[in-house]
Amino acid sequence: MAILVRNLILFFMFTVLLALSYGIWNIEHKLRTVTYSEFRYCLANHDISQITFIGNRVIVQHVDGDRYETIVPNAEKLISELQGKNIQISFEKDRSDQIFQGVALAYIILLALTVIISLNRKKKSEEDVQKFASDKLILPDGDRKPITFDDVAGLPEALEDLQEIVSFLKNPNQYSQIGAVSPKGILLQGPPGTGKTLLARAIAGEAQVPFYSFSGSDFVEMFVGVGASRVRDIFREAKTKSPCIIFIDEIDAVGGRRAGGETASGQDERSQTLNALLVEMDGFSTSDTIVVLAATNRPDILDPALRRPGRFDRQVNILPPDTKGRKQILEVHGAKVALAPDFDMGRIARMVPGFTGAELANLVNEAALMAARDGKNIVEYVDFEHALDRILMGVERKGLIISEEDRMSLAYHEAGHAIIAKLLPNSDPIHKITIIPRGRALGQTQQLSVSDRSSYSYDYLRSRITILMGGRAAEEIAFQQRTTGAQGDIVQATELATNMICKWGMSQVIGPQALILDDGGFLGGAARRMEMSNKTAEAVDQEINDLLETCSEDAVTILKEKYYLLKQLAAILLDVETLDEEDFEIIMSCHFTDKIQAGIKETHQCKTCPAADSCLHSKRKKD
Repeated sequence: MAILVRNLILFFMFTVLLALSYGIWNIEHKLRTVTYSEFRYCLANHDISQITFIGNRVIVQHVDGDRYETIVPNAEKLISELQGKNIQISFEKDRSDQIFQGVALAYIILLALTVIISLNRKKKSEEDVQKFASDKLILPDGDRKPITFDDVAGLPEALEDLQEIVSFLKNPNQYSQIGAVSPKGILLQGPPGTGKTLLARAIAGEAQVPFYSFSGSDFVEMFVGVGASRVRDIFREAKTKSPCIIFIDEIDAVGGRRAGGETASGQDERSQTLNALLVEMDGFSTSDTIVVLAATNRPDILDPALRRPGRFDRQVNILPPDTKGRKQILEVHGAKVALAPDFDMGRIARMVPGFTGAELANLVNEAALMAARDGKNIVEYVDFEHALDRILMGVERKGLIISEEDRMSLAYHEAGHAIIAKLLPNSDPIHKITIIPRGRALGQTQQLSVSDRSSYSYDYLRSRITILMGGRAAEEIAFQQRTTGAQGDIVQATELATNMICKWGMSQVIGPQALILDDGGFLGGAARRMEMSNKTAEAVDQEINDLLETCSEDAVTILKEKYYLLKQLAAILLDVETLDEEDFEIIMSCHFTDKIQAGIKETHQCKTCPAADSCLHSKRKKD
């Protein structure tokens, strides 16, 4: 009906506009009208050269070219009077009645076509909505193998929390007999790639119920009312398939917080769709076994009315897995590729702290691609290592030409990072040192945590800043100059120091107060400083500067004491370009053995080294 009314309004507006246009044109082009007496006067004076009869209306043209029209009472009598006069007489048929009838007929036909087309569009729109819902339906007895909880790894807490929903969908009478009501809505919230959509499909597969899968953007259309109509029709159809699951991915696209003003009146498409969703979730009866699942990585922007009990009763956090969870996820994806015998996924899991399920799946696939590219039949540990380097640092830039001076500066820079990381007690162990350019980085020193950290101590964070300052300090000591290579380190160190002072309350001067707020939810985003006085802002800036300066001085002091080691490690890096954890430990153990340190020559061949067989550089020279 709304489409019909809208089209009729547009049709009548077009009609009025057309009538106005014709009226204006007619006024500009219509001939001047005179009285019959004036016409007789001109006829008597012989001023007329031509007369055209159109019914009882005549068009008169003067000798001087002037034209006008008039109405004659008796055309036949006037024609007889004109006989014998030097006036040209012509006749035209009066078609005004026929034109009027034709216009009226065309108007009626156009009006009828407008009504018919509007009704057909309304019918097609209803069919499209029904087709929209049916296209999103996944039946449990489909051709595809259903996803179950066995296909989900690394999320034990979430699976335990959602097992109750599966039990309710399988046997709703068990809950209704004692008066219990299952949650109407479950909100899965967490960072991207943690498995929210996979978990929703696993719930449907485990419960063996129909599964409607939608995206939040499916409801937001250009025409107002389409999204709300889709919501109503989806829930209407879902009731016919009860028990079932309705899953809305990225619900923040339609369920964002409503603002004041015009938006709050519910006139725009997004607000109408949200209002329809709120009403439908409140309209469930006790006999409707329908569970609404929604996923988002921005729960902070959802409308409060959507998150209240009775709509989305539960919020389940899906966070990146721990070491055990990462190992389970890697084993699930690793079962799809040909791995080397006795492959240890636990070793890979410890190398990728913070990786989500999607990132782990990508890591396994990248490793398989690396192995296939090299012509291998199985995927080995080295393929995973190369794949991790590609993901973390980017593709190796083989075509980049670096001068010998820049390579030396880069080698000292990375050596400075590595030595300080090894010597400080509260730091993560070194995993790899490289001066091979990858992505935007010219070199990198990788550290891997021994175990997943849930919190960070002051000493650990301070050591981290000192390590970041180590590259800059090494360049100052070796070349007495500073380069732009430390830009990324300074940015990270400044951000870390700012968080320590303003977010985590680790300053004795500022005290335990938060001066920075994060507004990005699970997506992070830029933090903003709270309102503060000029005195407090000055104290904050001074504390951040003092922390950075102190850590930089500590880095310089450590590297000056270990300058010989810095020089030797930089020379080895210039030679081999990449050192792994084992290589680095051999070098450090050689350096801290007095006899070995005394026997190392400038040629780095370690010929007098008692542990020459285990010395990295000797081993590489033999190779």
